Amino acid sequence: MPDERLALPIGQRVSLPGHFDVPVVLEDARTLGDGGAGGYECRVRLPDGSLDEAVISAAEAQTLLTTSAVTQATIRPVDAERLRLLIESARIRLAYAHDRQFAVSLSGIRTLPHQIEAVYQRMLPQPRLRFLLADDPGAGKTIMAGLLVKELKLREAVERVLILCPAPLVPQWQDEMLRWFNESFEPIDSARDKWSLINPWAKENQVIASLDYAKQDDVRERVWQQRWDLVIIDEAHKCSAYTKSQAGRSDEAAETKRYQLAKRLTAQADHVLLLTATPHHGDEDRFGHFLRLLDPDLFPEPHRLGRQATTLRKNIFQLGQDCPWALRRLKEDLRDLHGRRLFPDRHAQTVTFCLNSEEYTLYKTVTAYINEFLPQQTGQRRSSAALARTVFQRRLASSTRAIHESLKRRLQKQQELLERLENMTPAQRARWLASLQGRLPDVEQDEDDLDEGGP
Repeated sequence: MPDERLALPIGQRVSLPGHFDVPVVLEDARTLGDGGAGGYECRVRLPDGSLDEAVISAAEAQTLLTTSAVTQATIRPVDAERLRLLIESARIRLAYAHDRQFAVSLSGIRTLPHQIEAVYQRMLPQPRLRFLLADDPGAGKTIMAGLLVKELKLREAVERVLILCPAPLVPQWQDEMLRWFNESFEPIDSARDKWSLINPWAKENQVIASLDYAKQDDVRERVWQQRWDLVIIDEAHKCSAYTKSQAGRSDEAAETKRYQLAKRLTAQADHVLLLTATPHHGDEDRFGHFLRLLDPDLFPEPHRLGRQATTLRKNIFQLGQDCPWALRRLKEDLRDLHGRRLFPDRHAQTVTFCLNSEEYTLYKTVTAYINEFLPQQTGQRRSSAALARTVFQRRLASSTRAIHESLKRRLQKQQELLERLENMTPAQRARWLASLQGRLPDVEQDEDDLDEGGP
């Protein structure tokens, strides 16, 4: 009996409905039973290049013999537009290998030399990024962070990105990531977190959140449970810790909730970028703890090594341009593409002035208001009351418009509170006031936080 295996369309593209949902190339076939009565065992090559096997019946084999010529004749060329899109997608996917600043080309941003240096010369070459970007305000740290995110995503080095920043900056970060880099980040706040049926921290791959919201006890556990490829913390100096001394006991580190959150996240993430314009407040101890967010193995604990830790930090930062962990440029160092300075010289000068009668009356009236309605507190409310008093006094010294807006916002909040109380029953009112009195202030807030959010 002739070998029917040779009659099958070996090496041709065939359709095997019921076995494969796409055309395959028939590589080889082996008869089963006497003369193929039991069918054929076929080895085929799939469109992705992999090999597979299938057993077809004698009837299916006969169908191949009669339809292979027709199938060969009906093969049509691929749609040219679809082929162009396929090639273009492959070109974009691999473009970073040929254009080292591909994110700049995609965004259309007119970048400055110091931004190119930070992203493409200092951060991207590092296989595991642990970096402190501490340029002066106005250098474009948000743009540099966006370029880093875009380049790492083009290289398929990161998928899940978390950005933590002060609450007032969340909309700004979201807007700039979308507008300049076409990267959509999902903001997560208490409202979104409360009403979501699915944990949004696990659902979303690109998240922006307030640092003070994410640090809360009932939130941070869900943040920690996620695996983040890249963590960016803006105003990272707000994550602080200090050495606490106790009589009869060894010194230990006292960590704020912000610091605890950052410490856990940076330990788990593959890449970490800390952004701040004020990394050092003149406190070597706090600065030493802050640097441990980058690499706790490199930067020792200040409360254990003391002067040795300070000396080691100085030696690391004396590396200058060769330091792979940090970069700081002052406004005086920044230049445009033509070598011209971006910012003029800064000259500090104290100017004395005298208040006129109306200004002096305003000053005395606001001061009296502060003393009456924001009196000095004791216990756990002491720090928050002192900060509120300080911010009101700063805005009073700033301008009449600044203090007017602050007092107007405070009046609006008080009116909303009164209206809510009036709509409650006496029992509801008593319970709600009791809950407000038991609510403790956030002791980690500083003057900058109150300036951003308003008292």
